[in-house]
Amino acid sequence: MSKLLRVLEKVGLVETGEPAVVETPAAPEPVARREPPARRAAPTPAPEPAPAPAATAAGPVEQRPFEQIYAAQGLPAAPFSAEKLLRVLEGLAALDPSARKAAVEALDAADETWAIDDVLLDAEHKKRALETARRELEQHARHALETAREAIATREARQQEATQRIRQQIADLEALLEREITRATEEKGALEAEARATKEACQREILRYDQEGMRLSRIAAVFGDGRANPTANP
Repeated sequence: MSKLLRVLEKVGLVETGEPAVVETPAAPEPVARREPPARRAAPTPAPEPAPAPAATAAGPVEQRPFEQIYAAQGLPAAPFSAEKLLRVLEGLAALDPSARKAAVEALDAADETWAIDDVLLDAEHKKRALETARRELEQHARHALETAREAIATREARQQEATQRIRQQIADLEALLEREITRATEEKGALEAEARATKEACQREILRYDQEGMRLSRIAAVFGDGRANPTANP
């Protein structure tokens, strides 16, 4: 950490997230304006990141740390990250915009390990990574909706088919029940008619037997002088 950055952090104008280093007080030295160190060449832009797994088959991954999103898309670690610069800007929030910008540029000039251009590039890469993850979530949401609609349509088709089949089965069973009732009624009627016919035939035959017995009794009436024993076995 540069000396100027440590001074700003001590007075509460900068929050870098690094542990503060306690230094022995010393007499202030005049700060001479020095030329900024030679800038190193701007890093080659990162290749188009591959989609990050922002969602799984079970659903979207919520509250996933941004660091995981960046790491999943292969973003390299920056010497001075965009988030770190944001914390510096928040620490300088009491300054007006021009003074805040000048303070950050002074930090940049005092520390040759990072450059504002690198931070800007890091922020751009991370914005693109978030946009990629965002598109993936939108695609996952569309896919979930389309899958649900297809499943609902399939379920409705199965329901209609099952309903039609069951109604046809009910109609067939009702027709079978009606035929069974009709056949049973006819069979019961036929049995009752047969029983009545048998009863009537038996009654007619009994009457015939009685009539014949009475006719035979006339012989005994004529010759009832005891010549014949009515109780004798034939």
